[in-house]
Amino acid sequence: MRTGARTLGVCVTDSQLQQLLEYVALVEKWNRSINLVSRQDVGRLASRHVLDSLSVNALLVGTSVLDIGTGAGFPGVPLAIVNTGRRFLLCDRMTKRIRFLRVVKSELQLTNVELLEQDFALPTNSTTEIDTILARAVAPSASLWPSLEPKLAAGGRILVLSSTQAPTQTSQAPVDNTETPYRLRAHSVAIPGLAQPHWVEILERH
Repeated sequence: MRTGARTLGVCVTDSQLQQLLEYVALVEKWNRSINLVSRQDVGRLASRHVLDSLSVNALLVGTSVLDIGTGAGFPGVPLAIVNTGRRFLLCDRMTKRIRFLRVVKSELQLTNVELLEQDFALPTNSTTEIDTILARAVAPSASLWPSLEPKLAAGGRILVLSSTQAPTQTSQAPVDNTETPYRLRAHSVAIPGLAQPHWVEILERH
């Protein structure tokens, strides 16, 4: 896992590696009872989920990160482990997933992680603005933007992890389309251990 992270440009310390390994073990253990990830993914958690999460590390901006629809904690938990100077808010609407993440936070002593049990699409009274918003396998970027943009800080960005499905716009240059309220870049990354590249869409205000 450390070699794969290094290939992605992420330096993992001994203690962080231990946290990542303990996290994978917790996912495997809890997955037997609450189905956190697909059964076919259990044997490839390191590549399919942990390294995929770390692949967007260089794209984070600012100090506050919101992971919506976090599920088992991907990509928020691996990124929080290697970014101790950033604050992470992991949001999911399922009680059982938040219960699992409370265990993860406690056992891994993730002091930079907070948890929120809520449907991200619902309006909130919070005035806190977020620098980077993450959405992995949640919804298409066009449908996410209207509900997430009000939560975005000035100069912030939304990262939509789209797995192996190439987005409609595949150029790595900014798409300055006046018909959309945001600029879009589509970025592909090779994940160590996986055959196909994964895609990330970067959404920013005009």
